[in-house]
Amino acid sequence: MKEIDQAASTLADARAAWVLRRDAADALGQAAEQAIRVLQQHRKDKDADVRPAAERALGRASAALAGMPPLRGYSLEELAQACAKADQRIVEPDGEGFVVTIETANGRKQRVTLQPREGRRGKLIVLTTRCGKATPDSIAWALRANTDLALGALALVKEDDEEWLVLRSCHLPGETTPLEIKAAVKELAHYGDWIERKLSGAEDLE
Repeated sequence: MKEIDQAASTLADARAAWVLRRDAADALGQAAEQAIRVLQQHRKDKDADVRPAAERALGRASAALAGMPPLRGYSLEELAQACAKADQRIVEPDGEGFVVTIETANGRKQRVTLQPREGRRGKLIVLTTRCGKATPDSIAWALRANTDLALGALALVKEDDEEWLVLRSCHLPGETTPLEIKAAVKELAHYGDWIERKLSGAEDLE
C-alpha cells in the first residue's frame, strides 16, 4: 500500500519528471490489474465470507473504472434502480422504499424489498426477502442455517397475522454504493429462493 500511495503521489505531481510519472502510472496499472484478477478468481471461493468480500471489492473497482464518485451517500431510489435489468430484475416503488422482483436461475421469482429504517446507529437501508411460513421445525433449522450465511441473517417477522421467516441484511446509506446494493440484492434473492424451496418441502431440511 505504501508503494501504491507513493506511485499515486508521483503521478499527481505535475512538477515530477515525466519518466517518473510514466513509471508510476505503469506501476499503478499493474497493481490494479493484479488485484482485479485475484479478486475475480475468488468470486466463487468456497469460503462463505470471502465470496461477498471479493464481490464487494470488484464492485468498488468497477465503480471507480466507470468514473462513479466514491461513497457519496446515494438516494434509496438510485440504489434500487441500480438493481434493474430488463426481463431479469424489475424495480418498483413499495411504500417508502422499493421492491426488486428477480428471475432466479431455476425459473422462479424472488422479491427483495429495500426499505429505509431508523436504527440505533442512525438511518439504515434494510433488504428483506420472504422465505416461508414459520414453524417450529423451520425456526430451528433457520437458527442453525444462520451460522453459514455470509450476508444477512434469517429473522422472524409477523405480517398479516402470520409469522414468516425472512432473509434480511442492513446497510448504512453513506457507506454503500449502487454496485454493492445490487450484489447484496442478487445474493439475498439467490439464497432466499434456496431457503424457500427448503421450507416448502421441495428440498430436504438439512
